[in-house]
Amino acid sequence: MELVVLGSGGWVPTPKRATTSMALRVGDDLWLFDAGTGLARLGEPGFRHLIPKTGIIHLWLSHLHLDHTVGLTFMTALWRNLTVIHVPASASTQFGPEVLDRLVAPPFFPHRLSEFEVEVRVEFLDPEGGPVRTAGSAVTVSAREQTHAGGSLGFRVGDALAFLTDTAYDPGAVSFVRGVQVLVHEAWAREEHGAEETRASLKGHTSAEDAARVARDAGAGELLLSHLPPLRDDAYYEEMLERARAIHPRTALCEDGLTRSL
Repeated sequence: MELVVLGSGGWVPTPKRATTSMALRVGDDLWLFDAGTGLARLGEPGFRHLIPKTGIIHLWLSHLHLDHTVGLTFMTALWRNLTVIHVPASASTQFGPEVLDRLVAPPFFPHRLSEFEVEVRVEFLDPEGGPVRTAGSAVTVSAREQTHAGGSLGFRVGDALAFLTDTAYDPGAVSFVRGVQVLVHEAWAREEHGAEETRASLKGHTSAEDAARVARDAGAGELLLSHLPPLRDDAYYEEMLERARAIHPRTALCEDGLTRSL
């Protein structure tokens, strides 16, 4: 499998970082995690090879905030493949798949998902239902509820990849991602006045240091810091990275276009 970072920032897209989206080639299919503005990179020459000629595109949504879903409106400009959108069940995010009929619809967008030239299927994703195995793939996806405004889900793809974004620090995530090869975890800030005060101030997000603590305690192979705060500069990101590496040495910053073989 090949992991490609399409968008590594949160909230506001910048010239360097689009908002969150990750691509993973799984056999003949393409799996996408979140649909931020990074999804548009699939229209760029360096990323077009990720779109399968005949395979299915599975889009796994961690939650429904706009910086993670605006790319839903890009789909027909990027591919014509059958697309399955896995939407968190209402118990996880307080809403269900029906919310997409409000999000991708007039007056906010001229067409509904059902009117797209792409065949789109929307499926509930209930973390209590156990791992999901897509048709034609031996790889499973597990989901776990997280603490975030409106709720969110974290994902694990076999032992290869875990994707935790838009979540408060949660020691319970350690067992969920234990032993994973690559952990992609949001890093929304660095600690300024100690761990507990920082956690209280972040309100549903995680510091770089706490992301590293999850990776260290879980024995993750590599930590990739993602969903970075867009209104900070490179010096701030480098400080985040340095502090995270002091806890989990095998840590890197996500950059748009970064790849990993899994």
